[in-house]
Amino acid sequence: MSSYRPERVAGQMHKVVSELLLSGEIKDPRVALITLTEVRVTRDLSLARFYYTVLGAESDKAVAAEGLAKAAPFIRRTLGRQMRLRHIPELRFEYDRSADTGRRIDELLREARRDEQGDD
Repeated sequence: MSSYRPERVAGQMHKVVSELLLSGEIKDPRVALITLTEVRVTRDLSLARFYYTVLGAESDKAVAAEGLAKAAPFIRRTLGRQMRLRHIPELRFEYDRSADTGRRIDELLREARRDEQGDD
């Protein structure tokens, strides 16, 4: 087995699920503002973790998580039809906190610059 296979499978899954979200095939309005940021697949292809972000308020994160959990069986079936794998991995959806972390760092840097300019 090629060591790059999990990355290739993850890339294909990212593409398929992103197209599902963009095309509106998933009818649940709770997943409308979701953006997939990354997909990681274990070496044995038994588990796929989908990392996502949500546009909107803090409360939208919980609503989006519920929508993804509800849509997971449909997404898995669609992956099974579109990908040539013997077994489709278990799907897990996790909120990607890196965007929030980046915003917080930017905010702190701006505050530090303001404080530095204010001291002059």
